[in-house]
Amino acid sequence: MKQKLNATIIGAGGVTSYLLPALKRSFDLNVVLFDADKLETHNLDRQLFRNSDIGKYKADALLKANVFRKSEAVAVTSYFEEDLLDTEYRLYFGKNCDVIICAADNHPARRAAIYAANEMNKPLIIAANEFSTSQAFFYDKQYALEYQKIDPYVRYPEIEESNEGSPIRCQGEALESTPQLAIANQVAASFANYLVWAWFCEGYGNTSDTFNPIEFQSTFSRMETITLADCA
Repeated sequence: MKQKLNATIIGAGGVTSYLLPALKRSFDLNVVLFDADKLETHNLDRQLFRNSDIGKYKADALLKANVFRKSEAVAVTSYFEEDLLDTEYRLYFGKNCDVIICAADNHPARRAAIYAANEMNKPLIIAANEFSTSQAFFYDKQYALEYQKIDPYVRYPEIEESNEGSPIRCQGEALESTPQLAIANQVAASFANYLVWAWFCEGYGNTSDTFNPIEFQSTFSRMETITLADCA
């Protein structure tokens, strides 16, 4: 029997297009998916959508493609910003949310996700990638006093300071001129899925293992794993 997981996901693009089916296979999944983007033809070379989805909201298309029942999923066709927590959307980050996952490719969305995680006392996973690099990392403020480097603003200050690209290397407008490879989206999604599994497979808070992974990074030539102990 699959373990229950309630996830609020910010961003329905390339990473989430691969992550969502993986999560559904790993967990008994309920999901809220935020994204105001509509699918365009140039997205299809690196994102897991159908040709027939062009022109549709990505969030709607992904939930339909992965055969979620209405009771299991909600598509919110808005970009997530901090002030949405002052609206009825706050409910999607409340008691029925086990984890926030941010797979948006810009720092303002990541800041909003970090704000939501801190405000609502929820664990957060951020997945990111560029042309050929992939990354996912875990954050929860309850660990920040003992493990200071788990704070994404400590480890990646550009998230707080910049309105551009990825935590690995900001690209800004170049994100579209040098788009991500499909495999980079797949790897970032796999990293995020593994972090969810590592932290939630037995229920959150049941692990005291300081060697639990909190980040994965990869390029074509190497992969690096960072554990909770590395953030002390």
